[in-house]
Amino acid sequence: MVKTALKKPFLYLYTGEEFLRRSKIEGLIRELVPDDLRSTNLSHIYSDDLDWSELLTQASTSSLLGGTQVFWISNIDQLKKSDWSSFEQYCLKPSSDTLFIFEADDLAATHALTKLVGVHGKHIYLSDQEREGGFEVLKTKLRKFGKKMTPDAWQLLEDRLGGSLRFMDLAIDQLILYVEGTTIEATDLEKITKEFLEYEPFELTEAIAQRNISRAIKIFNFFYELSSDLTSIVGLIHWQLKRIWQAKMVLLRGGSKEDILKLVKIPPYRLSGFLNQLKQFEMTRLEKLLNQLWQMDWNSKTGQFDAKIAMETFLAQV
Repeated sequence: MVKTALKKPFLYLYTGEEFLRRSKIEGLIRELVPDDLRSTNLSHIYSDDLDWSELLTQASTSSLLGGTQVFWISNIDQLKKSDWSSFEQYCLKPSSDTLFIFEADDLAATHALTKLVGVHGKHIYLSDQEREGGFEVLKTKLRKFGKKMTPDAWQLLEDRLGGSLRFMDLAIDQLILYVEGTTIEATDLEKITKEFLEYEPFELTEAIAQRNISRAIKIFNFFYELSSDLTSIVGLIHWQLKRIWQAKMVLLRGGSKEDILKLVKIPPYRLSGFLNQLKQFEMTRLEKLLNQLWQMDWNSKTGQFDAKIAMETFLAQV
């Protein structure tokens, strides 16, 4: 079925948590472009390959097969320099059957694209606090393949994969393939993650705690080769360091070990290791690392440093 001309907005900007925004974008694309038109009517472009002249020529030309054309542009925050004037002119008289989707980890309010979206489109920000929405996406995937997961398995999955929705999604793909029954138990998860992961995220923060730079870099490279996704790896480290910071704050306020367990939900098998990391990190060092991690992430996203080199530099300074 060929879709009719688009109604506004014709311009979308998705920012925030990568797994969530990708899920939202893919959902929107499913609504707009039928499967049989994906090869002709959907173009996924990365910032490194962005050519405004070519892109806007295509956008102004209707698809030969009819229907909505969608141009999905990723990593727009890594576009170091660009003249947005041609796109600004296009937005004054856009094609009636063309839609643009831009995505970025973050984009300043002063950025030219943010301003254009404010006038002509819609900005959707997916925060880390909307993690339940990400869990629902993962559960929907399981249901699609006739699977479900026990509460214990969900908790184990989140802990084993450092709360990263991206890595949880990759693990669920493996679980769907290799678990024969309809219900995925914690024992199934333990078996799959041992085969799927040479290291666990917990081991990365353990290496940081021990100032074992060579091991930290080795584990980082394993996760980077697994996903090519620096954002998820930053999330792994931040997730664990934040839990340690929260636990230390509980102790500073006179709280007990039971209060810590209630707040950060450490599973029993992880408790001794977590408490050991808690002892190894002084509060001043912990807060310094969190600040350096944020600065490293920002420098890589704004193109000041290569992402992989920026992370290795951060780890070399722990």
